[in-house]
Amino acid sequence: MKRKSSIFINLRLGTVFLVFLFLVLLCAKFIFTDRHIEGQIIENAYGVKITQNILPEDSPLRTCIPRNIKYIVIHETGNPSATADAAAHNHYLECNGDGSTAWHYTVDDSVAYHHIPDDEIAYHAGKGNRSGIGIELCVNNGGNFEKTFENGAKLTAKLIHTYGLSVHSIKQHADFMDKNCPENIRNNDRWTEFLSLVKKYLEEN
Repeated sequence: MKRKSSIFINLRLGTVFLVFLFLVLLCAKFIFTDRHIEGQIIENAYGVKITQNILPEDSPLRTCIPRNIKYIVIHETGNPSATADAAAHNHYLECNGDGSTAWHYTVDDSVAYHHIPDDEIAYHAGKGNRSGIGIELCVNNGGNFEKTFENGAKLTAKLIHTYGLSVHSIKQHADFMDKNCPENIRNNDRWTEFLSLVKKYLEEN
């Protein structure tokens, strides 16, 4: 009788453990559902890795306002600090901001970060907010701007291809506001070069 009782108790304990394990796994899935792709490389743009790190919907930087996509708007970060790469700007968006400024992607010489869904308004270029995907190119002294320039063109080409746009859809921040941005590209008269590079990658599709 004792042996049967012991077996019964062990079976009950085993059942309780399995139920507990199931609940733990279920809770883990629930907790990480909204951010399960955070920090993961989900795709690439002509070899440039795009790390998906979409800000949560309750972030002050998220408008959650859908819109049609008509433009790709190019910016430069304006931050020359050696460590101000794409990862640093991604961290900044996660931890700071009052909702007045945000953008969809940050690109440096090795990677791109995706912060806000492409089809959602973000405040980065005045009237361009309503229909433009904002891309920030890092200008940190610790990085290689030539490579960032190239990576920015690759990401732009990918977005142009994805949304059925044309090279005419690529705009500067300055096209929508009185601001000299993207500053380095404008000051060095490299806009035509940037567009030509985008066309080059589009022809590879």
